[in-house]
Amino acid sequence: MDILKEIRTAPMSRLQIRAVTVAIALMLIDGMDVAVAAYAAPALSRTWGLDPVTLGFLLSSGLVGMAAGSLFLTPFSDKIGRRRMMLVALVLVSSGMVLSIFAVDVVQLMAYRVLAGLGIGGMIANLNVYTSEYSSDKRRGTIFGLYTAGFAIGATLGGFIAGPLIPQFGWRSVFVVGAAASLLMLAVTWRFLPESLDYLITKRPPNALSRLNVILEQMRRPTLAELPELSSNQQTQRGIKTLLTGRMAAQTLLLWLGYGLMIAAYYFASTWTPKLIATSSGDDSLGVTMGLFVNFGGIIGCFIFSILAVFLRSRHLLLGSLLASALIYVVFGMAFNQTSVAIIIGALLGVVTSANVAGFYATTPALFPATLRGTGIGWMVGIGRLVSIVSPILVGYLLAGGWRAENIFMLFGVPLIASAVAMTAVWSLAAKKTSAEPALVKIP
Repeated sequence: MDILKEIRTAPMSRLQIRAVTVAIALMLIDGMDVAVAAYAAPALSRTWGLDPVTLGFLLSSGLVGMAAGSLFLTPFSDKIGRRRMMLVALVLVSSGMVLSIFAVDVVQLMAYRVLAGLGIGGMIANLNVYTSEYSSDKRRGTIFGLYTAGFAIGATLGGFIAGPLIPQFGWRSVFVVGAAASLLMLAVTWRFLPESLDYLITKRPPNALSRLNVILEQMRRPTLAELPELSSNQQTQRGIKTLLTGRMAAQTLLLWLGYGLMIAAYYFASTWTPKLIATSSGDDSLGVTMGLFVNFGGIIGCFIFSILAVFLRSRHLLLGSLLASALIYVVFGMAFNQTSVAIIIGALLGVVTSANVAGFYATTPALFPATLRGTGIGWMVGIGRLVSIVSPILVGYLLAGGWRAENIFMLFGVPLIASAVAMTAVWSLAAKKTSAEPALVKIP
């Protein structure tokens, strides 16, 4: 009996729904924590007199931490467990947010943003794996649309909070709210988040059988007398080296490229749009409004993805959204100086960019065997973050070099087209894999 297959083909239990709900709530907090720096940027740069290049480095500092967290923390989830890794990540996020409140200069704030990013990076990649493992096959695409919406909702809430708070209490106030929310979710995760069934069955930590049976009882399923026998494939996985062997190497590298280019464009829009609009209009509040519209569009995009995933394959939705977002970046650049039109197009930009993220999250965990899932997704997200770190910094240099904001938006349509090409190649290679390779499985 394949207990994992049986669970994933059955209707979702209350425990599965609870696990996915907590994961979505964690994504909401991550979205808020990532967005606060972008919303604080206009007031912060004015208070400390930051030039565009320095501000670009500040906005990228969190991405540096996120890359390191994805690369070096998430793989530990294959060793110590998904739940324990999330608790460690939440401690790091909370610490970084609390320390950010007391930063006295830009160097300190960069360091604290790196610390918070370290936890966020380790958590997001781990959450992708965890959510996939607790979702049923039938509902996975829909759940990942909602899951990705959590990030956009958190970023939007950050904007609603930042709007009235920053003028009254200064930029530090948004970090106070972020720190409180992170500490609250640390307590919720400790109390309500179960360990991954895939981890308990494939990695077999101490007391794995008893821990597995406790979860099965809560799911109202029969308990097991012994752990299921592992396949030879599950027994021979060797970490990152396995991901870079044979045809899997080409798939892995193309996946890193596709995700990296997509997320670079995403973080350009999410980190720089409020500042660029505020500078262009001379109105900081208009920058926050634009950020809200982009993030609100992101929420709508995730819900649209959730609905369409009931009828269409997630990879087809991802390809369509990548190509559509490339077009909308160009159109947004053309309408950048027409404020009312730009706000509407900015909302559409949020729709497609968040759909891109949902598509990657929905299709990529199933590319890896359970014993390598944390490592595979962690490295994909980490390498993607390394690519995306260049994005805000590059924009700072382009602005300092005289580039117009509208031309920069048009430029970012190119990596999105390249991302679509890379993912088409990934799926083509996956379809041609031989059964003898410990390679990627068929994706949704």
